[in-house]
Amino acid sequence: MRGRRIRVAFIGVGNSASAAIQGLFYYSANPEKEGLWHPIVGGYRVSDIEVVAALDVDQRKVGKDVSEAIFSEPNSFEKRFNIPKTGVIVERGLLEDEPNPYLASTLKPIKQDREGIVEYFRKNHVDIAVNTISSGLDKSSTAYAEAACESGASFVNTTPTSVATNTAFIEKFRERKLVLVGDDLMSQLGGTALHRGLVSLLKSRGVKPVKSYQLDVGGGLETLNTMYEDLRDFKKQVKTSSIVEEVEEGWEVVSGTTDYVDFLGNNRITYLQFNATGFMGSGFTINVSLRSNDGVNAGNIILDVVRAVAKAVGEGLSGNVSEISNYGFKKTLERKKLVEATAIFQSKYCL
Repeated sequence: MRGRRIRVAFIGVGNSASAAIQGLFYYSANPEKEGLWHPIVGGYRVSDIEVVAALDVDQRKVGKDVSEAIFSEPNSFEKRFNIPKTGVIVERGLLEDEPNPYLASTLKPIKQDREGIVEYFRKNHVDIAVNTISSGLDKSSTAYAEAACESGASFVNTTPTSVATNTAFIEKFRERKLVLVGDDLMSQLGGTALHRGLVSLLKSRGVKPVKSYQLDVGGGLETLNTMYEDLRDFKKQVKTSSIVEEVEEGWEVVSGTTDYVDFLGNNRITYLQFNATGFMGSGFTINVSLRSNDGVNAGNIILDVVRAVAKAVGEGLSGNVSEISNYGFKKTLERKKLVEATAIFQSKYCL
């Protein structure tokens, strides 16, 4: 793909996709503006990314130009940049799961079969498919991965579904000389990244974490979706495992979404508390509150990962590329500390 535009399909035109697409147009028009973490990744600028396809199962988005669909209900990420008509019409996507009651209460589904998705990707010459559908739709996410692989597209899985950590999928993509990365996107500066960063800071100062907890309150469809008990427990396990990667020795840690507040929209408030011990058994207690926006937190990472995947494909890499997965995702094959994973990614893709 080096030397030409990266042709991307967004699977799920929700808040994360809205932020990434708005950011794509914003920084393409204003490359000098601050806020873009890595202006060049793998030799590509943001302006080298082209959205050529989009899929969703919500009839309020299907049939609309992407520039309109990203602002359609139930999306709550606000308009930050006026996007011109793209000519890309949102098509019907896959829905192979029975949505949980929380998701079903907001969804107005309209869908098509897997064969139609394969043909759609091929017709639009998709290089990379970015899966941003709601958490918990495991059958749908795996079906999309299979469709992307069959069509010849690499796959970015931002959901917690085990795709990029599934050895069978890794082998399928490797056989087709395609890249597969994920799982479960890690926000640029969300609760998990902040939690891990504070653990690293404590250790660097010779202070030992003993107990910590992270509680999230948010609005938006993704938070509402995680109110479903099974999904909430699963995401809690993924977040906790990601945080534990920062230390060799165990300590008591709890991390997970706790409640949904409608008027927060796409915003999230994270509460962190640390108990730690230091010199002569002295105690430290840290309380931190972070207010962030889920869409904004996803945008930078998605644009970085897409460009890194394009470079990896161009270099002949295939399967799960660990330095990309470790940088951008919570659930990975390898255990890497946050600072180490970021440094490896930057040395490989940003110099």
